Amino acid sequence: MESIQVLIVEDELIIAADIQARLNDMGYITLGPIRSGEKVLEFLMKESLPDIIIMDIMLEGKLDGIETAKQIGLAHKIPIIFLTGNEDELTFTRAKTVDPQAFLSKPFKSTDLQHAIELAIKNSSEGFSPTTDSMSEENTYLLSDRVFIKMKNKMIRLFLNEILWVEADDYYCKIHTKDKEILVGETLKKFYKVLSDMPQWMRIHRSYIVNLNHIEEIDISHVLINNVKVPINKASRDELLDGLVKL
Repeated sequence: MESIQVLIVEDELIIAADIQARLNDMGYITLGPIRSGEKVLEFLMKESLPDIIIMDIMLEGKLDGIETAKQIGLAHKIPIIFLTGNEDELTFTRAKTVDPQAFLSKPFKSTDLQHAIELAIKNSSEGFSPTTDSMSEENTYLLSDRVFIKMKNKMIRLFLNEILWVEADDYYCKIHTKDKEILVGETLKKFYKVLSDMPQWMRIHRSYIVNLNHIEEIDISHVLINNVKVPINKASRDELLDGLVKL
């Protein structure tokens, strides 16, 4: 589980430095800043993709933020937050055509920045909606190959391939990785509703979802994952073994 990586695209260095400092204070990892759309596209071709892009509409070079976002969208699914100043109505209308996940108006407060990040993740998520409960401060969103979990005042990223199994815990579910357990404010049924379309996930028991890629052993009443026995019912065991035979 890692902090979210945010790419800053801003041609005014003072503003870029301010955004970077605020994000670092919140616990996020910052990339950049990059001052032009052309450099952004070049960066995305060579480097690991960021989780979120915060980008000013007005940039150096021939590509403004809107056209840059359009080009990014053709190749990648990355949530984009547009920084806006005193743009006219025509520019704002153009910006909406590329479906940014959030807008952030300058000047802004740190709380505005945090809310924009949460909104961008929410608007990009697949199937999950935020949950709020007095017993848990976590909100969970699914985006492509990763989940974002709100813990306290920041969002944490967890790649799906890091998850070994998920266990029901009343109205919550508990995510198990190799080195930690994470309590999430979603029911197991809701969590699995999104994962069920992915072939590596299987609900092998009313209380357990497993990542098939991590199964080490299949027994009569359990599967072994990371040296832990996870219960499996007979129907799921037969289905799992039948699938292996067909392979």
